[in-house]
Amino acid sequence: MASPTSLPSEIWFDHILTRIESLDSLGMCRVVSKDWNHITYESRFWQLFCKRSDTVHSGFLIQTSHNGKHSSTFVSVDNKANKTLNLPILNFLPAPVKVEAVSSQGGLVFCLNQNHRRVPEYFVCKPTTLQWETLPNPKTRYITLSNAIVVLSSKPLRYKIIRFSKPVKCNPQPYKNLITCEVFDSNTREWKQLKHVSLPDSVFFSLRHCVTSCGACYWLLTNNQVLAFYYEDDKESWELFDSPESVSDSDWSKYNKLVEYQGRLALMYFEGELMELWVMEDHEKKVWRRHKVISLKALKELEGHDYAYIFPVAHYSSDIALMKGLKQVSFYKFQGSSSYKVVKLEHKPNEIFKLQSDFEKVNLRGPWRWRDFSFIFFVFGFSLFCYFVRFVLGL
Repeated sequence: MASPTSLPSEIWFDHILTRIESLDSLGMCRVVSKDWNHITYESRFWQLFCKRSDTVHSGFLIQTSHNGKHSSTFVSVDNKANKTLNLPILNFLPAPVKVEAVSSQGGLVFCLNQNHRRVPEYFVCKPTTLQWETLPNPKTRYITLSNAIVVLSSKPLRYKIIRFSKPVKCNPQPYKNLITCEVFDSNTREWKQLKHVSLPDSVFFSLRHCVTSCGACYWLLTNNQVLAFYYEDDKESWELFDSPESVSDSDWSKYNKLVEYQGRLALMYFEGELMELWVMEDHEKKVWRRHKVISLKALKELEGHDYAYIFPVAHYSSDIALMKGLKQVSFYKFQGSSSYKVVKLEHKPNEIFKLQSDFEKVNLRGPWRWRDFSFIFFVFGFSLFCYFVRFVLGL
């Protein structure tokens, strides 16, 4: 019997891959072969996949701010997704929120109630199913530096939230740049504080946003090193490693950005009118490879674009990138150097989160525990006590 990869390409592309109905099934198909993994990240595949599937949407959550208030917009190449996740996308929550992190797979959003000033209130939600849940607070007296949310399994749902923060007071250990790390596990519904993360002196997160790939969250630091936080096992760990050598001395370092590319960690490196895409070929040995060099010269000729203020910030597919401008975002197709779709915004986009989600309801609260029934046990015990007192007193 012929193996799946030996079948004619039009059969397994048109009749198998584009007719998959869930992101979990798509993830399993990607490990079948390199060809299947490669083709499922192409724009042609995603157009057919989103068109044929009524259960999967893929796009970006764009967060803007005005007068200290944040709002979120969903944008996608798929017009059906834009209509389904209409504006504003998070209005089903009990209060206006600021998005803190989004899981690129699983469609979960970690957000903060904007109406609570002194005592923060956190939510986790799934916008496609309009589900939400209030979360216990981490150490709120600490200043948040960055957050991440990752889905470990979908059936049953298990997710973790990683929070990096810093105490308001001075560091108790001078000359050390120590970052507090807390992890929330949906299985225990508790925050766990880990050992401090030690960064080089005067080094900070380049951006609050992180990239999730191959069982780890990655942050680009201001010294062009990468902080990796591994979350798959119950024994969380972290490490620092170098970005590609040619990136370290770049004068355009403030524009460099970590992205996810075909399931791998990648880095977009800018030098004048050129963009280099570096992909990590070996996560274990930390081997980078320059995947391609792209000219951004054609951006100058795109109507309504200001080249000085627009740069690629994420990949929608292997050949379509999301571009961020002053008051707009656009999908730019590298092949042919054309603007695929332009979305005007009322305010400047601050943060951009990739969002892929299905429409299956999930259990955001996690597994039941004995203490979830504590109130019922209290009422039952109090009733028994009252019955015993009445019995003793002969009432």
